[in-house]
Amino acid sequence: MDCINTFENNNDNLSEIIKKTVEFVKEEINSYNDPSHDYNHIERVWKLAKNIAEKENYVDTNNSERPTELLELAALLHDVKDHKYLKKGEDENTCSNTIISFLTSNNYPLESAQKIALIVSQISFKNELGNFSTNQLLLESKIVQDADRLDAIGAIGIARSFSFGAIRNRPFYEEGTMKLMNSDLKTVDMSQEQYKKQTSPTIDHFYEKLFKLQSLLKTETGKAMGIKRHQFMVDFIKQFNNELNNE
Repeated sequence: MDCINTFENNNDNLSEIIKKTVEFVKEEINSYNDPSHDYNHIERVWKLAKNIAEKENYVDTNNSERPTELLELAALLHDVKDHKYLKKGEDENTCSNTIISFLTSNNYPLESAQKIALIVSQISFKNELGNFSTNQLLLESKIVQDADRLDAIGAIGIARSFSFGAIRNRPFYEEGTMKLMNSDLKTVDMSQEQYKKQTSPTIDHFYEKLFKLQSLLKTETGKAMGIKRHQFMVDFIKQFNNELNNE
């Protein structure tokens, strides 16, 4: 069987900084040892971000030669030093510091590197559980955020959720999950701190986060793409509940 052609192998016109970033991200992400946040996820988000950017007519006016390069770098780097995988001695500043250090060490302009670090810092779901105002979001942040969230829902999102749950040794469901599945898709309100510390069963994650994501998409393209993916999750949970009830 032929191997799946990776996105970068189908793009012969990649800049040197994109190529170097792909290799850097592969090394960083492999240390997570988690299929829900592996390089395949990064590549899907990269591809989705480019697709959304094209449909939204996005261009970086500061780089006419490569008008989506900065956006693509943010998509590629968006899970570097993710808070879920921080090691002892690392904190939430480690992400921005690592991104800026990597890019500037490869002669990428400091101001652009700082903007990429800002984009990455803005896209996390946990931000919207705090006092962060979405009015602060850069256009690039909205595009990369939508790409990341689209990969968190639908069929792929379901697969990723169960993969993450397995890595963290979480059950599919518990007694309280049954109440959620009979609540007519009522989502669970959580604070930022509660979300960061939660260890809920995998099915609960749909009510804590995944069912909320469609309404939090920012671009018109993302919103349109999210409709079918959201409904797929709804149908999946309904069928899951039916089977638990021996139907």
